[in-house]
Amino acid sequence: MDAASIEDGEDLESVLEEQEIKTSIYDKPTKAVALLDTGSCATVLRPHVLPKEMWAPISKTFTAANSEVFTINLISKQPIGLEIFAGQITWLRVLGSYLPDKDVLFGFDAFFRTHGLHIKPTGLTYKGQFLPFLGMQSGNSVVLSPFREIISQNVKHIL
Repeated sequence: MDAASIEDGEDLESVLEEQEIKTSIYDKPTKAVALLDTGSCATVLRPHVLPKEMWAPISKTFTAANSEVFTINLISKQPIGLEIFAGQITWLRVLGSYLPDKDVLFGFDAFFRTHGLHIKPTGLTYKGQFLPFLGMQSGNSVVLSPFREIISQNVKHIL
């Protein structure tokens, strides 16, 4: 999984990198590919990353930016430790759903609970550490040249 494949299909500001997930303070962390998304309201984890006994049933409905409605049916029974920056672990309950090409989707809830984390226009900062955004990708593009021609023709008719 590389950043180019994320940039092609996503319309969000994001950071892609390998993250560590902990089920308790004493457990060895699990490595996962994560997408840090400032546009997502909730943190979502693939169910296979944690053991089955860590999940509880839930029914939560979301509406995506493209108006598509989807339901998530799992939530972690206990808070999960997510390491966004080295030496900083945020503990929160996460939703469980299968994500394309990602193990973790960090939502705004994780950013809000991380004290000292700053969301800047260029990326995320925490105690001198910096994670840049991949950028805003849009499916819509505007071609300016036809508009300029039309405007110039209209100006000639007015004069």
